[in-house]
Amino acid sequence: MGTERSNIPQSDAMLDGSGLPLTCANLTPLMKERIRELQSGQVLEVLADDPAAREGVPAWSRLTGNELLATVELDADRTRFYLRKK
Repeated sequence: MGTERSNIPQSDAMLDGSGLPLTCANLTPLMKERIRELQSGQVLEVLADDPAAREGVPAWSRLTGNELLATVELDADRTRFYLRKK
């Protein structure tokens, strides 16, 4: 699932999980911590280079009630996610 550039939301904060030894199991607590710092309605941009994040981040979004606004697949591994804090 890709998103056209014109539909990419403006982010209020960023979590760069690329290049780190992260798996989705490690990325999830970091997203939780980072999104706690935001106010309701603000947008967190998450960059991940774990292909499993393409399933894990949307699942986390559904479970937590934080809206997944957009998913941008940059290449075979790297993906940007835009999450709106509930």
